[in-house]
Amino acid sequence: MRPLVADIDLDALRHNYQLACRCAPKSRSVAVIKADAYGHGALACAQALERDAPAFAVACIEEAITLRQGGVTTPIVLLEGIFSADELALVDVHGFWIAVHSQWQIDALLASQSIPVWLKVDSGMHRLGFAIEEAAAIWRKLSAAPNVTALHLMSHFATADLQDSRYFNQQMARLQGLANELDAPLCLANSPATLAWPVAHGDWNRPGVMLY
Repeated sequence: MRPLVADIDLDALRHNYQLACRCAPKSRSVAVIKADAYGHGALACAQALERDAPAFAVACIEEAITLRQGGVTTPIVLLEGIFSADELALVDVHGFWIAVHSQWQIDALLASQSIPVWLKVDSGMHRLGFAIEEAAAIWRKLSAAPNVTALHLMSHFATADLQDSRYFNQQMARLQGLANELDAPLCLANSPATLAWPVAHGDWNRPGVMLY
C-alpha cells in the first residue's frame, strides 16, 4: 500500500484561530487540539499557535504530556480530566488544568495539590458532566476547597450548529441561570457557538474543529 501524506497549512490554522478570536473579542479562546489536533499533528499545530493562544485543550493526559515533551509551555486543559487518581501527580508536575465531570474525580482532586479546575455540567448534550440540578452544591464544595483554583463552569452545546435554535436556547437558559446563581466564570462556546452565538461567549471559548 502506498503511503499517504497530508500537507497541513499552518498559516491557515493561525488564520482560523485568529478568526475565532475576532468572533468573540471579549473572550479568551482556548485552542482545542485533542485527537492529535483532529489528525493534523498536535505538536506542530500547538507550536504554530503558541504565540497567539493563551491555552490549549486536549482530551487526556497522554496528549498533554506529548506537548510538554515537545517544548510547549502554554497552559493545557484536560477536557476529560483524569482517568485515575495517580494522574494528579503528573497534573501537578506539568501545571495542567483539569475538567471534572464525576464524583470520583472530585474526591481525588480534594486530596491533591492546588489545581485549576473547570466544573463540567451536563446541560443537555448528555455526554459528560454533572446534572445541572446538583452543580450548585458541587461548585460550592469546590469553591471552599483550598487546593482548587481558577474555578470555571463548563458545558457543551448539542445543537449550536443547527438553524433550529430551540434546544440551544434551552441549554443556554439553564447555564445562564446557574452562572448567575453562582457568579461563575464560563467556558461554553464550542466552534459553532463561537461563530454564531455571541450570547454563549464566556470568559473562555473552545474553538476546535473550526480551526482545521
